[in-house]
Amino acid sequence: MTEWWTYGLSDFLMFSPQAYWRLVARHNEAGWPVQVLGQAAVLALPLLMARDAAAMRRVALLLLALAWAAVGWFFHAKLYAEIFLGAPWVAAACGVQALLLLLAALAPWHGTTSAAVRAFGLALLAVAALYPLLAPMTGHATREAEVFGWMPDPTALATIGALCVMPMHAGTRTVLCTLPALSLALGMATRWLLA
Repeated sequence: MTEWWTYGLSDFLMFSPQAYWRLVARHNEAGWPVQVLGQAAVLALPLLMARDAAAMRRVALLLLALAWAAVGWFFHAKLYAEIFLGAPWVAAACGVQALLLLLAALAPWHGTTSAAVRAFGLALLAVAALYPLLAPMTGHATREAEVFGWMPDPTALATIGALCVMPMHAGTRTVLCTLPALSLALGMATRWLLA
């Protein structure tokens, strides 16, 4: 019997890298051309928030809520659950995030954003917009590209970025950024284990 100390974290991963990336490719093929809409939406987010109008910010929050609902249902609940036992719980967390964003869109607006936090948010939005380019840069096929509103990592990046750009109380921002930050941590851990 192999000794317990010879095991690494990747030995406990429920799927292989090939299975994961085939799942992503299958997800993208099943949803085409949703990715085009997702890419247009992530590019529209900074434009929606460039104006000081609260109505535009509400539209941005509704767009983010829709993106989380889509990621939770179409990726985690319907597909990722095939290979990852925790996916239904992650899908539920995505639903909670969508609900929180929807409530934020309906709530009255107060608060401010510092120039540094705003710049950080714009940088995250740029990374989210460029995220699909990561696939060919890391040796993956373009059909394995991850896009906002369809895959978790770019959706989480864009959400945190948009919330940093929007003027709001720091406590509200922290609450709304918690689940996206946890989603990013899960995505980074998965990528690290897959590597």
